Amino acid sequence: MALEQIADRIVETDVLVVGGGIAGCPAAARAAQNGLKVTLAEKAKTDRSGSAAAGIDHFCGIYERGMTVKEFTELTAGYGPQAYYGGADFSDLTRLYKQYANGMWGVEELEKLGVPMRWGDGKLRPTKDYHWGGPMMRVHWRDVKPIMAKAARKAGVNVLERTMIIDLLTSKGAVVGATAIDTRTGEFVVIKAKATVLATAACSRVYTPETPMPGKYKFRYHWCPASVSGDGWAMAYRAGAELANLEQGGRGYRFRDDLVLSFGNNGNEGISAQRLTWDGEEFVDQSAQRLTALERQGKDPFYFSLANLPEDFHKRIEVAYVDERLLSFKIAEDRGFNLRSHWYEMMDSRPNQLHTAPGIWSDVDFKTTLNGLHAIGDCVAGCHDVANGSISGLLIADVLPTFVSKAPEPVIDEAQVESQKETARAPLSVKDGTEPIELEMAIRYICDRYVGLYKGEGRLREGLRRISSLRREFLPKLEASNPHELMRALEIRNIMDVAELHIKASLERKETWSGHIRLDYPEKDPSLGKKLLYQRLDDGKPVLEFRERPPMALPDDHKEER
Repeated sequence: MALEQIADRIVETDVLVVGGGIAGCPAAARAAQNGLKVTLAEKAKTDRSGSAAAGIDHFCGIYERGMTVKEFTELTAGYGPQAYYGGADFSDLTRLYKQYANGMWGVEELEKLGVPMRWGDGKLRPTKDYHWGGPMMRVHWRDVKPIMAKAARKAGVNVLERTMIIDLLTSKGAVVGATAIDTRTGEFVVIKAKATVLATAACSRVYTPETPMPGKYKFRYHWCPASVSGDGWAMAYRAGAELANLEQGGRGYRFRDDLVLSFGNNGNEGISAQRLTWDGEEFVDQSAQRLTALERQGKDPFYFSLANLPEDFHKRIEVAYVDERLLSFKIAEDRGFNLRSHWYEMMDSRPNQLHTAPGIWSDVDFKTTLNGLHAIGDCVAGCHDVANGSISGLLIADVLPTFVSKAPEPVIDEAQVESQKETARAPLSVKDGTEPIELEMAIRYICDRYVGLYKGEGRLREGLRRISSLRREFLPKLEASNPHELMRALEIRNIMDVAELHIKASLERKETWSGHIRLDYPEKDPSLGKKLLYQRLDDGKPVLEFRERPPMALPDDHKEER
């Protein structure tokens, strides 16, 4: 069947950017400014999409331009057991260095797009705090997403909102575009592209939210729920790209009073807040092992207090609230909380997301192992947080013109398109089936119960068996009565793929290292060193492989200049 007969609409573009968050918007805008025809597909509303949708108060990884490789190496060596936060142990180091060394350049480029980086006095606000592996800068980003979305449109980007990418299209081992569903009209769209850039965030929804909500609406994640369903990871893997570090879980605690204290405000500007046992004993080490030991001593619940912090610090927290959750002031007042003296209970230490270390593997130019496919932001292995997302988007925009100029015209396989359309639209034909949220909650339960923070062979194998059972029995029974529900059903397919990859990777790494804790293998396996675990499909067969990460490809005295 001809492509025009299969698709309701065909879009032709030089570059397809999937995801309109704080990585995707700058990438699309700058690529368009570089003379490329750019299409941005976002399954939500670009003005408020992504993990920074409601605003954010910090911009991480700010270094003076011209950082040497030696300085970078010394910095990343200091991460210790939390190396996965900064991505140093789990990244292409040359790419990570490129991001870090261009921190101030990124500030300047974002300002050109209209993003406010300075305060009322015209000054930047760098701090001494190390947030997820790098110095940070205070920003006032309440409306950063509307500003970035406007910049993309002004640059001439073709923005497709409420448009969810289903799968990538491939030809002769290269990505040549994607298929999509309009989540309001149900229109089936084919996008032909010489280069495809995934900017779809990480994946949290394989685990229960940090603040569980009652009934069907368990979507209270620290990151935006719509952007943490692993869409980019799953579609990249199905197309043949390589993922890495999927065994590494993000251990975390949250506050039971999370609605009145933003999690990000727990140690700013180098001044640490207090962590206390129920009887007032202060502790510093908040690792899972330490918290478990304290629990066994009857020292829980644990609390978090800002009472030790100076007045000027509290004033800056108020600014952070304005950016992220202004309603917190009202909630705190109604509940009788004094934000400055209240003891906030810490939730149990448990996995609550897959981020920072896991993701799509990419090289120094954000190219994946699949030709024609690039990845930026949180969906990249070891590329996490606000600055890494935005800067990766800005950097790739300067790589794309050369790539596009050499890329052949996309050749679309009509049979592949027809197959993807059939798969995507199948839930619309199911009657009296399974609601997407029901299956999602079942997946979360399996990961909570059988994977979790502390892993073991027996539980992992049982979890894999149960995921396989869900895939076999219930995935075909997913129902959707309208295009919006169809989007949710497509998300479940991606979440299930990521959960399965996560369990398989956890089984494969028979040791304890960083965010991966095996109770049956409590020590580091010296034969593995710092080898990373890669996953891919070869001719439809899953492959798991340990390999060394790429070495730094620059001399020690190299100094990044832009």
